[in-house]
Amino acid sequence: MPQTLLAFLGMMVVGMYSLNTQRYEMLVQNRDIRREMEEMAGSVALEAMEIIRTREFDQAVIDGSTTGALTDLLLFSFNLGENQFTTGNQCSVFGTGGDTCDDIDDFHSMETAIRPFVLGTDTVFFAVDVDVRYVTDELVPSAFVTTNKEVTVKVQDYWVDGSAYIAKPIELTRVLTYEF
Repeated sequence: MPQTLLAFLGMMVVGMYSLNTQRYEMLVQNRDIRREMEEMAGSVALEAMEIIRTREFDQAVIDGSTTGALTDLLLFSFNLGENQFTTGNQCSVFGTGGDTCDDIDDFHSMETAIRPFVLGTDTVFFAVDVDVRYVTDELVPSAFVTTNKEVTVKVQDYWVDGSAYIAKPIELTRVLTYEF
């Protein structure tokens, strides 16, 4: 009888060790996948920021109504309230629709873009959201038009079932300045 109990105890110890080892390996694998997803999301955010920063500062510049003076501030797009710019554009540059999005603020609160990240024969998708707002020279949010627009790109992995590896979106922020 004591030998049976010792054998049973030995099997329990080996079984617990095996389960703990497998659990640890799963946690390591999940951590590695999460890190890779964050790296890919960072690349998508950088790509989106590069697309946005190539656009003109404001529609007034595109229209040619600016003169390169401080009075240009009066011509820049601005809405009173929380959203300083028009929202909901479907920017064609991100493949979400037919809107041109030819100046920086056109990307503000645009329709969420789903961007593919191709990995050989597999593809991972990321949701891209953009916020734009005026900031002062001290980088404090401004309630009026300034020569600085802060662009924040938020990227989250996107799965049909709603799950996510990245706990909170990867954010990349840049301040773009009007030069006159």
